[in-house]
Amino acid sequence: MRDASFRDQITRLYQKWHVDAPGTDAKACLLLSLALYSLILDRPRSDERDWKQITTADVLETLVARPVHELFASLPSLGCEDKGHIRALKLISYTFGTSPGPSATANYWAYLTTTVGLFLEQITTASSEEAPTCKTILTMTQ
Repeated sequence: MRDASFRDQITRLYQKWHVDAPGTDAKACLLLSLALYSLILDRPRSDERDWKQITTADVLETLVARPVHELFASLPSLGCEDKGHIRALKLISYTFGTSPGPSATANYWAYLTTTVGLFLEQITTASSEEAPTCKTILTMTQ
């Protein structure tokens, strides 16, 4: 999000979608974190070198292909604000799964996953690596 042109692109999307920018940013970042955390828990070893090998493509695949409830399994301890966003993400994910046809909730979930995808694409573009990893994500977001 440090890149001004990328931030402008995201801001325009948020305006088009009529969503709250700070809340959507926070939820998208948490959704990205949940996908990473879910992948880390799936690893046979939790050695730091091991989880740093997870690619941005792995994260995106997890986000779009994994059953949503698996993203919320075994969450680490969170602060109050993050807990509130997690509760909101859970409600959104539960609601869109029970709603037949198009709905505002399903649209918002799509906006969140699109934002995460754009963020990962930006990292890939900004990185000199062919397949950026979790280590790259952490380096570029700090």
